[in-house]
Amino acid sequence: MSASYPPPPAYEDVNKKSANKGSNSKWQAWYRTLMTLDFNQDEATEYAKLFVTNEVEMNMIPELNDDLLKSIGIEKAGHRIRILRLQKKSPPSTPVTTPALSDVTIPRCSWHPNVAANEKCRKCNRLVCLNCRRVKSYDGYVRYYCQNCYDDCTIL
Repeated sequence: MSASYPPPPAYEDVNKKSANKGSNSKWQAWYRTLMTLDFNQDEATEYAKLFVTNEVEMNMIPELNDDLLKSIGIEKAGHRIRILRLQKKSPPSTPVTTPALSDVTIPRCSWHPNVAANEKCRKCNRLVCLNCRRVKSYDGYVRYYCQNCYDDCTIL
């Protein structure tokens, strides 16, 4: 008994269906955007299809120009101008800012408040600058102490 199964769909049919699923959301995004520019439904539909067909993504709006819009099939100059106005509506890129020097907290020495601290006392955890720190080494380990704890400390 041999069961007859329908032949599998052609590759082109499967490929078109999967491409339409991803491009449908892209088409809708373009359609909504074009409708905000006061295009009628037919124009918005046509132009959205052109953008999706030519793989123009929404994040590429800043790179659009008049020649590019002509090349993908948008013939009317007024329509190209309206589409290029999207560049002004897209959020500007925010420059990287560094915090002001007054916003940065620099650890200060416990004895010299105007000097940056470099180490922490191993015994009392006070911050000390290079002038105040005292160094003791034992078995190859270097340990830093403040001037108060240095004399009290005995390494066993």
